[in-house]
Amino acid sequence: MKMEIVAEIEALLMASHGLALSELINITQQKRSEVLEILDYLEEEYDKEFHGIELKNVAEKYSFFTKASYIDSVSKIKKRSINAITSSQMEILAIIAFNQPITLKEIEKFRGSASLNQTKELVSMGLIRRRRDKSKKGNPYVYVTTENFLKAVGISDISSLKEENIFENSEIPENVRGSIETES
Repeated sequence: MKMEIVAEIEALLMASHGLALSELINITQQKRSEVLEILDYLEEEYDKEFHGIELKNVAEKYSFFTKASYIDSVSKIKKRSINAITSSQMEILAIIAFNQPITLKEIEKFRGSASLNQTKELVSMGLIRRRRDKSKKGNPYVYVTTENFLKAVGISDISSLKEENIFENSEIPENVRGSIETES
């Protein structure tokens, strides 16, 4: 393994918001097997306890993330993190994550209360987005999670949600969590 290529890939990952394997291969002009070997090496290296970051493959892109043990410290310098989400926003986020695409009316039916302000805030945080659903009558807006959501919870795709149990320790009421799990 050439250490200058290791350093190049490390620099590329630090400078980006994540790069796909194909992008790394294209930029470095290295063989797939060589890039994968380097990514494995970097993942192992940054897994060591004296590093505050780790390499993860999230949403099909490799990127560096703050280790969980340092999230509280880092959140002090960031404007708003996923840790700052209110319990009602977390409830809505869980409903959307497990039932997407979902309309505002359907979210409110799950919750039994108005949800417009919380969904607007989640959109502004970049965790969800809304889009028109042309397959439904009237082309209503539906809400779906974003790549930022995947990054924030540290999963590679939405199907990993149940395996990861990211909402297990949240303040989502048990009746809502139960209905989410049976609906998905």
